[in-house]
Amino acid sequence: MTTQTQQDSWLKSRNLPRLAFAVVFSAPVAGAILSLVLGFTLMSNIIFLVPDPNIDSNFVRADFGQIVLNTIMVAVSGLMVGGLLGWPVMLGLGLPMHAILIRKTPAKAWHYAIAGLVVGMIAGFLRFAMERGGTGTNDLIVLLAIGGVAGAIASLMFWLVRRPDKDAAEYKT
Repeated sequence: MTTQTQQDSWLKSRNLPRLAFAVVFSAPVAGAILSLVLGFTLMSNIIFLVPDPNIDSNFVRADFGQIVLNTIMVAVSGLMVGGLLGWPVMLGLGLPMHAILIRKTPAKAWHYAIAGLVVGMIAGFLRFAMERGGTGTNDLIVLLAIGGVAGAIASLMFWLVRRPDKDAAEYKT
């Protein structure tokens, strides 16, 4: 008869399905939310303007149907980019951070938001460091800001699905 240790108990935990769903769900949804927020605020031309059919270089105000279609396209694009960029960051940095937070903190939402902000900024900095075109500090600031906000949103989405505060006490060492 084998005894179950704390290190292998998480595999048989009732929380594993929620953890898996949170990992799959949070990064794409965070990408979609961030894309929609940016699409309706800073880059509103993407949603509210369409090319003029008469003049190639001119844009006109979109009608309601075009706004809905553009909004759906922005959300789907955000889902795809969130998955492509967010899942590797979540698997490489986010899940280890989750393991630390669940064992060393009360696992409150604000802990996850701050950790997501930090992890997202690290990911933004790594993306900046991989650039080879001699980009300036403006690009670094943009990548840090987008990475930080996306990380905070993704970590809060993860927290809402996983709800580690409900069972953090059983993981304390």
